[in-house]
Amino acid sequence: MKHMIFFDSTCNMCQKSIRKIQELDKEKIFEFYPLASAKAKELVPEKYLTGDTIVLLEDRKRVWVRSKAIFRIFKLLGGKYKWLGGLCYVPGLDLFYRAVAHNRHLFD
Repeated sequence: MKHMIFFDSTCNMCQKSIRKIQELDKEKIFEFYPLASAKAKELVPEKYLTGDTIVLLEDRKRVWVRSKAIFRIFKLLGGKYKWLGGLCYVPGLDLFYRAVAHNRHLFD
């Protein structure tokens, strides 16, 4: 079963991040969908359908959002990135994620 990543398809920074994940995903364990897609509306809890976040649906069961999603993606990628997965349990990283997401247009 593939894991699903939902992202803001109108955000250049998000698109670049998704392209990098696709490049690193040698085993093709991820599927990618815009947050505005019908698939997102079907599977993602409504409170996460805003354009300023990333959502990982792991095994169609567990939902990870924002920084927790990013670090969980690294864990699932495995290899030299696996150790970054432990950061998904570090409190406070979502504050940094939200600050970057709020100002993401500055990174285009």
